[in-house]
Amino acid sequence: MNSAEKSFLSLALFLFALGGLSRLGLFNEISPLESVFLPVSEEVAIDTLETIDTLNNEVTESSEETLENHKYKKEKKPKKKAPAFPLAINTASNEDLCFIKGVGPSLAQKIIDYREKNGNFRNAKDLEKIPGIGAKKRQAMEEFVRFD
Repeated sequence: MNSAEKSFLSLALFLFALGGLSRLGLFNEISPLESVFLPVSEEVAIDTLETIDTLNNEVTESSEETLENHKYKKEKKPKKKAPAFPLAINTASNEDLCFIKGVGPSLAQKIIDYREKNGNFRNAKDLEKIPGIGAKKRQAMEEFVRFD
């Protein structure tokens, strides 16, 4: 028997013994927790439930008022509008290039840097000269760009 099984067996025996002692009447007094959860009479039970309902309604109403008066508003960033496609790659900004599928901010910056250094793109093959753009990515980008 491993230690976990021994612990479980010890707990089971303890609870069994505790149950036997309580049946013999050694624990006749009501514990403080039982007095909270076990009302003395039906009238007390009904009064307690009505009090709890009243308190719940008050809390709910005050919570709703607080929410209405002090609504937590998350700051919304203005949404960027997607440019009209196909996008003129020789004049597009960094933000516009990021709308092309597969192009993130760093690749967009590489496109702009290459364009500034080597001049305008003449065709789709020129895109492959940029590090990070291979044949597959170029093919995926072609439908979203135009070369003016």
